[in-house]
Amino acid sequence: MGELSAVAVLVLGLLHEQPMHPYQMHQNLVERGDARLVRISLGAVYHGVERLERDGLVGVVGTDRTGNRPERTTYRITETGQAAFARRLTSFLGDDHPTYPLFSVGLAEATDLPRDVVTAQLERRRAREAGRLADLESAYERIRAQGLPRRYVLDVEHDLHLMRAELAWLDGALAEIRDGSFLWGEPIPAAFVEAYRAARRHAPQAEADDLTAAL
Repeated sequence: MGELSAVAVLVLGLLHEQPMHPYQMHQNLVERGDARLVRISLGAVYHGVERLERDGLVGVVGTDRTGNRPERTTYRITETGQAAFARRLTSFLGDDHPTYPLFSVGLAEATDLPRDVVTAQLERRRAREAGRLADLESAYERIRAQGLPRRYVLDVEHDLHLMRAELAWLDGALAEIRDGSFLWGEPIPAAFVEAYRAARRHAPQAEADDLTAAL
């Protein structure tokens, strides 16, 4: 049994509440907005449940049919599943799980593009993220007004904090690009190149490697 995927953890989280069938799981994940956390499809949920059953982490409660609809199998989480869920969830919270956002790569190489192109793309990104922030703020305020305790929406609060921080950074960066503070298009200062080379000549190898990695 390999490590549980994010979808598998979300599925086990639902079954931690009560037994349900995969279609109901998918509906719940969509309604709760978990599609913003991971890519969720009905097929991914069914595939995830099949793997969880194969690994003994969930078990079949029963199968039923309503009207002309296909049969639906209801699952429950097993004791083994409870332990695996807690272990993986604990890892998600405290362990290091590096991600490599493409936006960061774009920023790293942004100076290779004309200033007006970079400005236009950052403005486009800002408009999109501002819209997403407004939607998430609205959903958060609505569900909190309905009485849902904060402990159930910590992920939303975290996302809101990150989104607000990114918008603030974008506003600052765009202002400096527009007013010329970044001196766009000019070469790397000769003084920096000399200082960097001197650091590599005199620093211990480990420090030089760290400096190279940082750049």
